[in-house]
Amino acid sequence: MMRMVIGIVTFAAPLVALSMQLADSAGMAERHHRHHDSYSVSPNFLRALVIVMMFMSVLGILLAWLCRLGVYSANDLVLLAFFASFVVVTFVLWASMRRYRVVTYADYMDVTPPLGAPVAVAYNDIERIERSPAAVLSGQHDVRLYVGGDDPRVIRLWGMVDVEQVLLRVNRFEVLDDM
Repeated sequence: MMRMVIGIVTFAAPLVALSMQLADSAGMAERHHRHHDSYSVSPNFLRALVIVMMFMSVLGILLAWLCRLGVYSANDLVLLAFFASFVVVTFVLWASMRRYRVVTYADYMDVTPPLGAPVAVAYNDIERIERSPAAVLSGQHDVRLYVGGDDPRVIRLWGMVDVEQVLLRVNRFEVLDDM
């Protein structure tokens, strides 16, 4: 029974992601409209995550089946659980990155983080803008917006979106740190 549940999870998560990816008509990471611009994570990157999930799902089920037949001496349940955990973690990563979006308007922006509620940031409330020190593998730096007002907070803009275009729309060069 446990093998069947883990196998269904391993097989179903990539199918759900694939169907959602195909149904999503975004197609572009950057869209310019009359009253606003929207920036999101590249659809090519999101598709690559779905392909990885599908590949690992098929590979895990195939290897577990071969272990069950006795071709390999590994425990098929442990092997299937490993691949299922990989697929589930990749699915959560895909779902959270798919959600991330920055929409810029004339005098404010809406930032939808991977987790949590969307945040509206008025450009006039930005006290400081600085580049995040860590650009580990992507080569793109994240940007932190220090927003004052009644509820001071830090908003992080991921380098996976076109941060330079977002900052041009913000047009608050006096609050830039040495970038």
